[in-house]
Formats: sequence, structure tokens, C-alpha cells
Amino acid sequence: MHLGFADFFRAAIFAAAHVLGGSLGAGILAVSLGVRLALLPLTIRLARRALAQQAILARLQPELRRLQERYRDDPAARLQRTQALYRREGLRPFDPAALLGGLVQLPVLAGVYAAVRQGLGAASSFLWISNLLRPDVWLAISVALLSALVAYVTGRAGQTGRGAASTTAVWLSASFVLLAAWRASAALVLSWGAGSLGTLVQGFLLRRTRHRSGPLE
Repeated sequence: MHLGFADFFRAAIFAAAHVLGGSLGAGILAVSLGVRLALLPLTIRLARRALAQQAILARLQPELRRLQERYRDDPAARLQRTQALYRREGLRPFDPAALLGGLVQLPVLAGVYAAVRQGLGAASSFLWISNLLRPDVWLAISVALLSALVAYVTGRAGQTGRGAASTTAVWLSASFVLLAAWRASAALVLSWGAGSLGTLVQGFLLRRTRHRSGPLE
């Protein structure tokens, strides 16, 4: 019988819950955070690549402005010169591999969703959450605030010179997560929060590396 990603993570969640005293919430937290931490070497490498690309783009801004001014009336020539500049400097405006960092949590969420659909029952509780099948306001708020912290830390890690992480971006991230988590089952939100904890660890590690080695080039 074929075992897909969702089935694998569903089985892992139930196995972890069994080891952790039968708590499905603890199983979700353990598997979600464990997967995110296990993938840290890969996601940090991808994040460093993205930061290096941002640094190159920032360095090229004066030349890009000159090209825009010189070829203001010739968009085709401007595009050709811009692409040649990108190739010369090794800049990839869109790197498909960078998407992997944002997709690593999706198979785990699919496993959590499969576990929820399998029938947890109202007795599935965790910490203050009385029913993992239903939305939990305090969990949604907690994960939204965690997302704001993650956005702040990762924004700081990605600074290439001046200024701090955009306050607007931080709170937009928190607002988006809050809207999504407000109506989602607590089980899914718990898994997403565990993944955010892993991203927070990644942000701190990137900041530490950047402070040691200086701005990424």
C-alpha cells in the first residue's frame, strides 16, 4: 500500500502522541517542531543564498538607476541590459529553490489535517485547549504574536546596511496569521506555531552568523 507524505506524518504524530502519554497535542508539537529543526541546515542554506542575492541587488541599485535613465524610452534595450547585468553579477531575480523554505511545513500540516479527519473526538485536549478540533482564540493570538516576532527577527537578520525590519511588514504578518488561525482548528494552528518556532531559531542563527562574518555578499 502506498504511503504518502500526509499518511507518514499522520502516523508519526500518533506514534509521538503514544510515546508522550497519549497527548495528541504533544505529538503534533513534537513532530512539527522536530521536522522543522531537522530541516534547519537546508533552510538556513537557502536563506543565506536569498540574503546574498538581496545584498547583490542592493549593491546594483545605482547601476540599475543609470540604466533606467539611459534607456528610459527603450524598454526592450533596458530589459536586455538589465538581464545582462544580472547574469554578470550572478543575480537570480527568481530562485525556485528559495520557495522550499516556505513549503517545508506543508506536508506536516497535511498530516495534522489527516489526523484531525481520522476522528480525534472532543476529548483531545492540550494545555488550556479543551478541544483540538475547534478554534482556540488564545492559541490564535499566541501564534500571531509569535509570527510577528519571527518576522522581526528574520527581518533583522536580512538587513544589508541601514534601518530596521519594517514595522508594517511585522504587523501585516501577524494580522494575516491571526485571520487564518481564528477559524482554523487548534491542531492545525498548533502545528503552524511549532513550525514558526523553528523559523525563529533559524532567524537567530542567521543573525549570529551575520554578526560574525559581516554582511553577506
